[in-house]
Amino acid sequence: MPDIVLNDLTKIYKDVPALDSISMEVADGEFMVLVGHSGCGKTTLLRLLSGLIQPDRGSIRIAGNDVTCVKAEKRDVVLVFQESLLFPHLTVEDNIAFGLKMQGCSQKKRKQKAQELLKLMQLPDIGRRYPAQLSGGQQQRVALARALALEPKVMLLDEPLANLDPRLRDDLRELIVKLHKKFRMTTIMVTHDQNEAMVMADRIAVLMDGKLLQIDKPYDIYNKPTSRDVAALFGQCNFITGYLEDGVFDTNGYRFTVSALKKPGRVEACIRTEHIKLVRPEKNMPTGVVEDKKYVGGQSLFKVNIGSLSILAKANNFDFYTGMKVGLRIDWSQVFFSSLESGK
Repeated sequence: MPDIVLNDLTKIYKDVPALDSISMEVADGEFMVLVGHSGCGKTTLLRLLSGLIQPDRGSIRIAGNDVTCVKAEKRDVVLVFQESLLFPHLTVEDNIAFGLKMQGCSQKKRKQKAQELLKLMQLPDIGRRYPAQLSGGQQQRVALARALALEPKVMLLDEPLANLDPRLRDDLRELIVKLHKKFRMTTIMVTHDQNEAMVMADRIAVLMDGKLLQIDKPYDIYNKPTSRDVAALFGQCNFITGYLEDGVFDTNGYRFTVSALKKPGRVEACIRTEHIKLVRPEKNMPTGVVEDKKYVGGQSLFKVNIGSLSILAKANNFDFYTGMKVGLRIDWSQVFFSSLESGK
């Protein structure tokens, strides 16, 4: 059953749509991650969901209720920003309990709740400290605890890990997923980190220029992209144009038997680096010269020139070297084709 339903949601700033007719559903208890380039509308969508701004068109339903015009404090939704935004004059404990205080909860209940959440955040001994005495990672955990204290139906996270170093990001990423499962909240998170989205999300929504390009499980986003833009956003791709007809892809003087079923015409093939294997040159195989080689941890990334084309490929075989002639064996069953013919 959907917990959040967006219908034709549109927000325009100075005649430019920040969000353009977004319609989507988020299931109860789902962890949805919004991904896209800067300015694509991710944060605008969170602000609309939280009630901080109003749409120019469309509707928002949460738990079956139309909240399009409902004030932020009445939505049972919390938004955690990239910056922790803790009150500097309040202790950690009082920061966490602030929302409960506004709701009229007793001091005893507020203190108990704050201590429970600090323990859950693995920060049991910092309740009497002030934000300035905390590290960036600690501040973000306190901000999460403050949001969780209100026991919201929906939690929105606007790049909560962006300002942390890699080790802290990994730790807090695991904690966020753990909290999501523990409290069974519907969670929507914004990130620029595609790997982060892959490991955290139940589903990923890809936005570009205010439009929703694709919404799918991480596996399908990566392996079954519906457009060139989605394919390019996740992982390294080689884009090669050619002509496809009757299961044969004709490009740069080579003809390949492929499994793609499309109408005849010009197409663009998206070939990921891991689907190209470097080998010794063989007959009827694309061959090129290694122009560059970089070690990327357990593998090497090779740049191979084939005529006017530059192809990126990963390999575990480190015997290939710059200037060496190599063959490329492509797994065509994994290649994504998009039509370049108008209207197709």
